Amino acid sequence: MRICLVKGGPSLEYDVSLKSAQTIRTTLEELGHEVEEILIPKTGKLPHALFTSRCDLFYPVMHGHMGEDGLIQALFELLDRPYVSEDVLTSSIGMDKDTQLRLFAQAGIPTARTVCLRQRDKLPDRLFDAEHYIVKMNSGGSSIGIEKTDRKGLDAALARVFELDERVLVQEEISPLRELECLVFYDYSDDEVKVAGPIEVSASAPYYVYENKYSDRVRCIPPEEVLIDEEIRNKITQYAARAFRAVHGSLYMRVDFFLSGSRLMINEINTIPGSTPSSHLLVLAGQAGGMKAFVSNLIGNALIRYNRKKV
Repeated sequence: MRICLVKGGPSLEYDVSLKSAQTIRTTLEELGHEVEEILIPKTGKLPHALFTSRCDLFYPVMHGHMGEDGLIQALFELLDRPYVSEDVLTSSIGMDKDTQLRLFAQAGIPTARTVCLRQRDKLPDRLFDAEHYIVKMNSGGSSIGIEKTDRKGLDAALARVFELDERVLVQEEISPLRELECLVFYDYSDDEVKVAGPIEVSASAPYYVYENKYSDRVRCIPPEEVLIDEEIRNKITQYAARAFRAVHGSLYMRVDFFLSGSRLMINEINTIPGSTPSSHLLVLAGQAGGMKAFVSNLIGNALIRYNRKKV
């Protein structure tokens, strides 16, 4: 097949997108596909080549805005072309943490105590009690612009994060904290949601910040070495599949969890997880037969999904 890799975009993770695209390109070429690349500049202006490409399949490797919020997927839908990512609805949910958390709660999946605020909102008089709070963007990257603060510093932290996003989450700090991640995907050959993982993220910080994300300060503990009770492991698998269905998943995503003692909470989903050499997707894909097998399955499932929509 001739496959079009779409990379770049106006996100803060522009450089990560380029590295992810290189990994996917190598994998596609090892599978025997012909690869065409289209770079979307940091301005977000769509290149003419996107509208004229005659590739068999689009493969977006863009993180954040335009890539994971449903915009590029909407273009592929308008062009009536198959693509390897979640659809418009699920992608847009994937960029709205508040909506995710509400859907997870409705599905019976535990979450951390959280309040979503707009800039015009005042802090609730009865904000849940916590020794420390985590303040983060509602629609930004999972590790960008995160601040930890006590109650006295909350207003100042909110002001800083509001410079990055119009909606901000105030969340209880989970301590002690363990972070676990799963890869969830839909297999159209047997119409089943499948889960790989969990892996554990070991970072030299009280929470997983962007500065650590693509550095050697983060260690990825593979599934066979993750020390958790079998009951917790089973709950993670069940909740990951339930979360996939709650956001109407149709292809693949990463689902992230917090664990504190025996308290398990879902954190968020990531609909286009990074594919750099240090990204955790590569480890998780190992449980799904390896990166080549996983990408090959994604392509096959994306085509089946497209053809089913045509019926």
